[in-house]
Order: sequence, then structure tokens, then C-alpha cells
Amino acid sequence: MRTKVVILIVALVIGGVAAVLSARYLTQARSTIEAESEPIEVLVAQEDIPRGVSGEELLANGLIVLEEVPRRFVASGAISSEKALEGRVLADPLSAGEQVTEGRFELPSTAGLAYSIPGELLALSIPVDEVQGVSGLVKPGDHVALFVTFEEDQQAEQPATTKLILKDAKILAVGAALRAQSSAPAEEASDEGVLNTTRQDDTQVSLNAQTLTLALTAEDAEQIVFCEENGSVWAALLPATGQEVPETLGRTRQNIFE
Repeated sequence: MRTKVVILIVALVIGGVAAVLSARYLTQARSTIEAESEPIEVLVAQEDIPRGVSGEELLANGLIVLEEVPRRFVASGAISSEKALEGRVLADPLSAGEQVTEGRFELPSTAGLAYSIPGELLALSIPVDEVQGVSGLVKPGDHVALFVTFEEDQQAEQPATTKLILKDAKILAVGAALRAQSSAPAEEASDEGVLNTTRQDDTQVSLNAQTLTLALTAEDAEQIVFCEENGSVWAALLPATGQEVPETLGRTRQNIFE
């Protein structure tokens, strides 16, 4: 009789321990499932995107947006902060619906100018001085309109003329600087995934720059090269609002005061 009681007690103890362990396991499993199902905001590509597009352009044009993804489906290195893309360019193409990861981006100084050329455009450098280059105040990423002045050609009976030749051109580089200047001498690693990098003193580079490198179509590049070879080209900084430059008739001595 005593043996049966002992066996019963042992069985109850073992059953109790098993119940406690099972409850603990179920609680942990439930917590794990809930944690893996927790929605996390990450940047996701909205369409196929070629390499070379800057982080700022991706965000401004809505090419990548924050979307909620269950934690278990979040890719390694996925970016959840728009700040992490500041001053960086896409080094590898993105597919529509793909999560944006840190490994797809590089700093322009590391990736090189080729990664900063949008689409099927070309990079063309034009010489400028402090006046023609907007007093050295333009920065990579700014947009400019270009004007050309041709001197009088007496043989062809062509008067001296100044005309708007290109309404909008993006600046890829100012001198050797591929990114806008920053007041901070260096970037620190942060939770947003910003890489450590020591920045060049772009202030000095910009002020002393003798060239502007522009993103142009082949046809626009032909026009600008011809204008540089036969006249003088001036750059006018466009506002950040993206306001379109109106058409002009051009100016000569005959209509300058009209």
C-alpha cells in the first residue's frame, strides 16, 4: 500500500513538473512568435531602380518608402531610417519590392563618379571661374541653368549674343568634390547605420574649384562643348523648389533694352 502511495506521489510530482515546463515552453514560444510577428518599418523599393541614384533622390521622388514588415522577414542590414542614406549613392540596382539594405550603398568618394551619373546621362566637366561658377557657392546635387555668350562675327554678320542654352543640369561634382560640404569634420557611427568616414574639406575645394561636372544627355553635351569652344558659358543656380526656367529670346545689342 505504501509503495502505491509513493508511486502516486512521484507521478503527481512528475506531472506537475511536466505541466510547468510545458506552460513555460508555450509561453516562450508564444513570446517568440509574437516578437517575430512584430511589424518593423524598413525602406522598400517601389520600382526597379538602377545604380547611381543618390539616397536623397530616392527619398524625394518616392522611389523608396517606409513599409511595415514582420520582424522575421526583415532582411539583414535593412535600413529603417531615412537619415542613414544621407550623402550616399546606390551602388547596386534594386528591384521593386526589395528591402533597402546598407550594403547596397556607398559614399560617393568610395563609389566613384560613375555611380553618381543618373540613368543614361553623361558626365561632362566645364571650366568656370569664381564669377561664372556662381561665386563657388554651388554644391554637388544642385541644379543650374546654363547661358552662352558668342562674340560678334563680322564676317557672318552675326551680332554678339547671349542666350539660355540649357534650362536644367544637375551638378555631379564641383572640382574634385563629389558631395556637398558639411560643417562636421567627420561622421560618427550611429544606430541609423551611417558609415564612419572622414570627410574632405569640401569648403576649400568648392571655393577653389575650376570645373563643374554636369549630368547631361549626349545632345546637350554636344551643345555645351560647342559653346565652350566658341563662346563663354555661365552657370545660374536654380532654386531648390525646382521652378522651371522660362523660354527666352536671347539678347543682342539690338534688343538688350527691350
